[in-house]
Amino acid sequence: MKATEQILAAPAGTKLEKAVQAQVAVAAEHFGGMLAASANGFGLPAEAAARNLFDLVVGTLYLMKNPLLLADFIEFGQLTVYRLIKNLSLESPQYEQARARDLAKYDAEIKRLEAKFDKKNFWHGRQVLQTAQAIGIDGMEHLYKIQYKTASGITHGSSYPILSLNEKREWVVGFQKGQWDRYVKESLVFGYSMLDLFYLDVFRLFQIADTINLNQMRDVCMRLNG
Repeated sequence: MKATEQILAAPAGTKLEKAVQAQVAVAAEHFGGMLAASANGFGLPAEAAARNLFDLVVGTLYLMKNPLLLADFIEFGQLTVYRLIKNLSLESPQYEQARARDLAKYDAEIKRLEAKFDKKNFWHGRQVLQTAQAIGIDGMEHLYKIQYKTASGITHGSSYPILSLNEKREWVVGFQKGQWDRYVKESLVFGYSMLDLFYLDVFRLFQIADTINLNQMRDVCMRLNG
């Protein structure tokens, strides 16, 4: 989208701006995957991609509201890399020696980060709903309670997408692919709605004055919600 291109082309003079700009690039990948799945009639994976996008959007908005937490945001990513290195099983003795060397070098740092982020699923240590509420953007909490929870029921492999009520109003389990067609559009509504709110704040952060592309994206969002 052209609004994305504007953000990625904007000067990023601070570490926060560079982090937000990079997150927008990642968001664009998730959004593109969602669009591709939806366009090809795959509503369930489109919802899954939209859910991942929501986690990124609310987390980045929370970072923008709390720039002093930038170090936590970066260090949580570093810990992910360290954990991957620890769990690698390498056949090559040369690579195994390099892995052991790196683990020894960063041992104190790994222990510090493991203690800092103990049992945390996100860098900010909050539940997704708490984060959506904390950023103080109208509409984001509603998206969580309706769209995000729906997408979570699909993504986590629960019985949600295979449950339905029969004519006797009794719950039945079954494979009814036709009932999933609605997610083709609902994923688009979810994705455009959150990206609209996200980009509005990002445009403000980078002081992007030309909002024609942003307004066009908002028009698409309004038509989808109409």
